[in-house]
Amino acid sequence: MLAIHPQARTTPAVRIEIARSREPTGVLARRFGVSTEMIRKWRKRGVQECQDRSSRPHKLPWKASGEERAIVCALRQATGFPLDDLTFVVAHFLPHLNRDAVYRILKGPASRMGSP
Repeated sequence: MLAIHPQARTTPAVRIEIARSREPTGVLARRFGVSTEMIRKWRKRGVQECQDRSSRPHKLPWKASGEERAIVCALRQATGFPLDDLTFVVAHFLPHLNRDAVYRILKGPASRMGSP
């Protein structure tokens, strides 16, 4: 079960009440302290969609491809450079990989495959 989002203005129980209510939008908005747009949104979604959803992204836009991970790992193995030096070198031909991305690649399972 998902916890209520810390910035949520309504709870699932309130959302269900909004979705089921036939009172005017303005009356409900004043009662629950939300905008009329919020009331319309929960009415449109219906009773079945009143639970909080995960805010986790479905796709990570910064995830490195398999080729990029292989390049970083091979370069690290060949040079033995520390993270900052490796990041400096990698930035010249893979500029979208920042220090954090290089660190994630090195800590990931693919970098340990060749290790005894």
